[in-house]
Amino acid sequence: MQYDLVLPGLVWPASGLAGPAADLELPALAALIGHARVHWGAACTPEAWLADRFQLAGKRIPYAWLRRLGEATTSPERSAHWLCIDPVHLHFARDKLLLADASGLDITQAEADTLIAGLNETFADIGRFEAPAPDRWYLRAEREPRPFFHPLADVTGRPIQLFLPEGDDIPFWARLSNELQVWLFNHPVNAAREAAGQRAINSAWLWGAGQPLTPIAPAPSLQADDPYTCGLIRASGGAPRSSGPYAAPGTDGFTLLTALRRPLLHRDPDAWRATLGTIERDWFAPLLAALRSRHLSRLRITAPGDRACLELDVTAASLWKFWRKPLALDTLLRQTPNPASDVASTTAP
Repeated sequence: MQYDLVLPGLVWPASGLAGPAADLELPALAALIGHARVHWGAACTPEAWLADRFQLAGKRIPYAWLRRLGEATTSPERSAHWLCIDPVHLHFARDKLLLADASGLDITQAEADTLIAGLNETFADIGRFEAPAPDRWYLRAEREPRPFFHPLADVTGRPIQLFLPEGDDIPFWARLSNELQVWLFNHPVNAAREAAGQRAINSAWLWGAGQPLTPIAPAPSLQADDPYTCGLIRASGGAPRSSGPYAAPGTDGFTLLTALRRPLLHRDPDAWRATLGTIERDWFAPLLAALRSRHLSRLRITAPGDRACLELDVTAASLWKFWRKPLALDTLLRQTPNPASDVASTTAP
């Protein structure tokens, strides 16, 4: 049996200082790295990597429909026009307007419900707004969103002028984006947030339009908790299981763990280290044991990211090569190529 473990956030950004993985005791992961074939691929977002893994490469990915399908609430209609309208905070850094996503805004469900109710009252002719979670908003649009909208993950922390919509029917959606920004800026919810010292929810990012597609699942046993991946699984005809600690699935398995993404996004090394310790206990150690006992024949750990995409390919047979020694995660991360450099495959010594 084979197993895929996907860990976005594992590759920490470059720094002139010692990385947060220094002196981090992860013996099972070190053993896996030391016996792995290591491949550094081109940088990519987890969302794009997952679309490729579910055999949607080269197609316009309906992120909004897939993510909405993965929510715990009622499934969306395939015939409807879905768009992500995610709450964000815009701010100036020198002469550039930057975007911060909702992961650092601590929006409450009550705030989201109040804002969604107001949006549905003010923009009733545009469609129906929904917020299954405080940081994930949707529009069931009356009009098909035809432009290409850049995914939110591509824009976070970057100047928004580099990521304006492209294609057809741009004026309508640009006008809606501007009107949403003005409406949110002036809403009493934001006045209360600013009075409490919180950042305002002063805009919404439109993205994710596209027609429903049918992905192909990469394995029979699929685990995930994030709505987008759950949507991919459901659209492929599967039923996602919660990504708790590793348990032998009895068949080929595929699991996405997102716990490292937030610490990475917010450059929180303490939370990143603590999360890795939990993953070592719940995943790396039992997966290593499964390889040693040959309950697994192959393990692939993939970490898509904006510096590079790391892939560790370990087989049960490779663990018998006694001349290979454990390799610390910190040592491996120091070998991360620059985004502009060539990528390469290596085998750990």
